[in-house]
Amino acid sequence: MRKNLLACILLVCSVCAFAQEKYLQISEISLSGNEKTKPQTILREFGYSAGDSISESDIDKEMQAFADNLRRLMLFNNVDVSYSADSAGTVAVDVKVVERWYYWVYPILEIADRNLTSYFYYKNFKRINYGVAFDWLNFCGRNEMLNFKLRLGYKEHYAVSYQKPNIGRRRWNGIWLKAEFFRQKNDIAYVSECKPVYAADDGKYIRRMFDAGVGYVFRPHVNYEFSFSLTYQNVISRDSLLLAYAPDKQNYMVPAFTFDYDNRDSKVAPTSGIHARLGVKVFTDFDANAFAFASLGLQYNTSIYRDRLFYHGTLLHSQFFGSYSAVPTNMRIELCRNNLIRGFDYYYILGQNFSALQNTFSVKLLDRRDFSLPRWIPKKFREPYIQIYADIFADLAYCSNFAAGFNGENPLLHKPIYSAGAGLSFETYYDRVLKVYAAYNGNFNFFGVFVDYVTPIYKKF
Repeated sequence: MRKNLLACILLVCSVCAFAQEKYLQISEISLSGNEKTKPQTILREFGYSAGDSISESDIDKEMQAFADNLRRLMLFNNVDVSYSADSAGTVAVDVKVVERWYYWVYPILEIADRNLTSYFYYKNFKRINYGVAFDWLNFCGRNEMLNFKLRLGYKEHYAVSYQKPNIGRRRWNGIWLKAEFFRQKNDIAYVSECKPVYAADDGKYIRRMFDAGVGYVFRPHVNYEFSFSLTYQNVISRDSLLLAYAPDKQNYMVPAFTFDYDNRDSKVAPTSGIHARLGVKVFTDFDANAFAFASLGLQYNTSIYRDRLFYHGTLLHSQFFGSYSAVPTNMRIELCRNNLIRGFDYYYILGQNFSALQNTFSVKLLDRRDFSLPRWIPKKFREPYIQIYADIFADLAYCSNFAAGFNGENPLLHKPIYSAGAGLSFETYYDRVLKVYAAYNGNFNFFGVFVDYVTPIYKKF
């Protein structure tokens, strides 16, 4: 009897709560400013269609999420999503965008080190890349990308790639293809006490790599996707020092799986939201030898106060090798390239297991300030903006090996790795971010000033 009475009470409460919830019907979704981008590419990011019902209490949150989803496409300089509701219980959604420039033919002149600070630290001024690249974005209005690259200099790179999302009636599917060739006359042979040791540069090509792959992306929801890929890698080494640490020929088939969840307000300089990414690769050679590599990333950003002037961001990065001793040195160096915390730009932290936790507190010194340039400048470049943040940070990492015999390349194994510092971040349109910061490196006991410039082109591979 008591159970039946309790069930009736719960049912009545549920019905009352449902009755109090008010729903609005979306009467129309109007788009403007999308001269190139197809309407379905924009509407794919909403999750609602005209005629759908939306909770009145959730409508502001849903509109903000819609705008964030559009910004993460990186197709627009400005996004504005608004709505108007009437007494009849209908709501009209208005979306205004300012498209970016989608055709880029640009010269390449870049340093081959991690960043500008590392370049001047090692003082090998030959490590310069130059050439030309062509990026054609959104060329059919469906967020496609076609890329050609011809790069000479320290690390030559010849590449072609293509990616196409939003395939099928529901636009859940995507594909990407790539083929690229690298060759260089100088390369890292091994790492000693966290610093790279280079093979001698005698003017001959000592390392070549060919890389070709294909991938499939399944995106059933605007915030997450699953990716499956297969890549072939061929590496040929010709220097005696390189051959002391790696075979002369390496051939791998690399199946990979990635899960990606993202609801941030920006891919490059987020101030709110969560990004989670899990990746697994298996490198298998033609002699039936194999090793697995897994990586995990989690980023969380939020505003501390409602005025959105103070922010906190946390980034967790971990990666693991299944069998570290079976991995050739050049592959360990390449796969551990992102084992990095601020203040360690000069160093390579190699190890079987690596985890880093980075915390940043930011104050917005200059809120977004928009500028209007003369009308003779193309429309897509006419409205730049700038935002400036002051940052303080503290980073902590830990690296370990199950295999013995690798203390020489990394004396920081099984020890806390830490740094702290402060700096400034400058953000402008086309997702360009310049960061200048001073950091204290706790393990090597020094202060340094570092410069990092982000110019993103996001690819699926």
